Amino acid sequence: MVKNKIKELRTACHLSQEQLAEKAQVSVRTIQRLEAGDDASISTLNLVAGALGVEVGDLFPHTDTSQEQEEKIQSADEQLQYQLQARHEEFRTFKHLYNAIFIIVMMAWGALFPLVHSDIYSSLMGVFWIGAWIIMVPLKKWLTIKRVDPKLDRKFPLTASRVDKNRQG
Repeated sequence: MVKNKIKELRTACHLSQEQLAEKAQVSVRTIQRLEAGDDASISTLNLVAGALGVEVGDLFPHTDTSQEQEEKIQSADEQLQYQLQARHEEFRTFKHLYNAIFIIVMMAWGALFPLVHSDIYSSLMGVFWIGAWIIMVPLKKWLTIKRVDPKLDRKFPLTASRVDKNRQG
């Protein structure tokens, strides 16, 4: 039996066991076992800590940690930091690639203006060009939420429940 503060942290966050399980992407039974003092894997501890917005070491009372528990906490933190760093790099790559493609497309579109000889088509191209600039940010957010985040959550599962998963910190 391992003493932990998961129930205390969960209630402080006003979460039910079901809500914490959903947020941490684990089963309710896993939360029940953890709160009862059962041991858990490093990845499970990372997921629960991320869902609660704390570090893995904060899940345990500092006075009751054994050497084995300290090593487990350190290993969990190292794995999380590795996955967060890798996720941040991939997310940064996505942002740079999106921006580069968008700018190239917009420059190419702008270069077509002098080739259009009709005022109507020229005006229409200008409206679309301005409209594309307006929808750039919402489109990137939509792509992030619907496409990039789910892919990165599968690739880096320890980061899935972290609020800081796409921010370099």
